[in-house]
Amino acid sequence: MHIAVLDDKIADRKQLERLLDRESDRRIQTTGNLYIDTYGAKEALLTAPLKQYDFFMIDMMGPVTESLEIIKNLRAKEVSVPVCLMRNEEELKDIKEIPDNLLFIEKPIKVQELTDLIGSVIEEIKAKEEEEARIKQEQIEEYIKNNKGKIALKRIMNKLF
Repeated sequence: MHIAVLDDKIADRKQLERLLDRESDRRIQTTGNLYIDTYGAKEALLTAPLKQYDFFMIDMMGPVTESLEIIKNLRAKEVSVPVCLMRNEEELKDIKEIPDNLLFIEKPIKVQELTDLIGSVIEEIKAKEEEEARIKQEQIEEYIKNNKGKIALKRIMNKLF
């Protein structure tokens, strides 16, 4: 799983990177590595190739609306993966337009809470991949069902020529 971390405080960014590295070490035998890229400025994140990430963790100083604006920019670039705000969920109680697929974790980050968060994101990714595989299999089966005669004819033609 590829994770992008955006935190404008270098100490917090490095601490989260260490916590995620340890989490990756614990998961290596079960769900695989966690690959982490860290960013200190929103401009750096938003110019990176965003489609490579499975999960974003964001904490920017200032009003929570700034972090929400970054998430809106991600969604505008067709990034639909989960995003976690490292803020208190209470800060959003007066915000009317909260982006889809938004998670929360409070600082200071507790190891067990981070483990649970990563676990839930991995489960969501697996479920999405299984659903996409099921849909693709159904499409293949439908194509074969509707094109049996054409497929058989192609095989015969290939054998003749």
